[in-house]
Amino acid sequence: MIRLLLIALTCLGLPACTILPKVTDKPVTHALAAPQTGPLAEAGQRIERRLPAGQSAFLLLEDAKEGLDWRLALIDSAQSSIDIQLYLWHGGASSMLIFDRALQAADRGVRVRILVDDFLFSGNETAIATLCQQHPHFDIRLFNPGRVRNSTLGGLAEWASNFRALNRRMHNKTFTVDRTLSIVGGRNIGDHYFGMDRKYNFIDLDVLAGGPVVEEVSDGFDEFWNSSLSFPGSHLSRRVGRRPYESLVEKYRVALREERSDRLRDYPLKTQDWSSTLARLPRGMHFGRADFIQDHPEVEDDNRQLVQAVESLARRRKGEAIVVSPYFLPADASVENLKNTTSAGVEVKILTASLEANNQPLVDGHYRKLRPPLVDNGASLYEFRPDPSPAIRSNADISVHSKRVTLHAKTIVLDRRYSFIGSLNLDPRALDINTESGMFVDSPSLARELAEWIDDLCAPDSSWEITRNPDGKIQWDSSAGTRTSEPPAKWSRRMMSRISGILPIRDQL
Repeated sequence: MIRLLLIALTCLGLPACTILPKVTDKPVTHALAAPQTGPLAEAGQRIERRLPAGQSAFLLLEDAKEGLDWRLALIDSAQSSIDIQLYLWHGGASSMLIFDRALQAADRGVRVRILVDDFLFSGNETAIATLCQQHPHFDIRLFNPGRVRNSTLGGLAEWASNFRALNRRMHNKTFTVDRTLSIVGGRNIGDHYFGMDRKYNFIDLDVLAGGPVVEEVSDGFDEFWNSSLSFPGSHLSRRVGRRPYESLVEKYRVALREERSDRLRDYPLKTQDWSSTLARLPRGMHFGRADFIQDHPEVEDDNRQLVQAVESLARRRKGEAIVVSPYFLPADASVENLKNTTSAGVEVKILTASLEANNQPLVDGHYRKLRPPLVDNGASLYEFRPDPSPAIRSNADISVHSKRVTLHAKTIVLDRRYSFIGSLNLDPRALDINTESGMFVDSPSLARELAEWIDDLCAPDSSWEITRNPDGKIQWDSSAGTRTSEPPAKWSRRMMSRISGILPIRDQL
């Protein structure tokens, strides 16, 4: 009661401030059955014929262009359903392209469901409400939205009064079409992820999956879509008028046509026939047993399922553990236990982001304190450079040459047999607060390809290796030489890192 009174008093006199209604009539929907005809169905059937009993098939998407091409291929080939779950949907050329293709799929009768976390959501709420109300096949929901809209002051008041609930965000990322093929990994929707941002582009990782594990991904989407925390886009605005959604869509498509810049030159702007691409499957795919695991959307049922699964997987390692996490802040107990692990003969290799190759400099302020104990406890520690080798840069920069390349991939490889690919960073926010998801795969061939890719990322022309010199000082070694001071970074990033390091905010990073 006090919280609602505080919000109401804050919004009083702010005409733009609106409050989302409580929704009691939200429809429950579930995944549609996989169609038996069409290019995706044919690809799925070819995969199924090749699969050993109980196994699934996987194609690593290490290149940004592959990441977007496969998303477009799935959308353009959809026959029945498209389910997209994301933490972020950034504005930009790539998001306009994907949204337009999803609209075209809906226009031809494909059911489209898009679930996006509300934390950094910045869409036109009236347009979304109009589209969701008037289009019979297109629906959008927001996860755990703040009820106060269109008011910074009102939103801050709500966060201050309801911090614990609103602080829990959905970081999951899945992309499933026709309940036949799924993409799981680290990529959201935005130009950084698909090689077309001039400021920075991501080195990131997804996996395209076919076979039984797709049903697990699809069921996981349903669980979040129908949860009490998912808010229907049709109720985002009361200002839905007589203007038909077709006019909004045409305005949107005019903007897309005007975006025919160099950023989109490497991607098809119109719906394509991807049959020849899909016909190559399952060639190039790895086979193995897999589980898709996610945290529970409801707070009262969330017992950190994904973290428990990662810990269980880690206990299987015998001789080698490779970890990639751009934001690396493991628990103190994990850092202390590292010495026992390496003393037992396990090689531990960690790749994280250097300050200039990290899009979250606040994390660096606390990570930098971990360098000495990580090195002293036997880890082989690497920090990704913002100016990697041309071969690695070509994975991130597709349509433009960015000022810097930033690490965003999250993966674990054990004994070149077991792999985890998903949304989980090894930091307190991922481990303790947000919901996360990912794929656990038992496939030696997949693990070997993934480990070789990570080895390339850790090479001297793309990363610094962190060691101690004979004088006991931390040093950075790469093809650029050896240094005993932290590699250069923009002054504003250094300042943010230093300020963060003295603030008691580690458990929120």
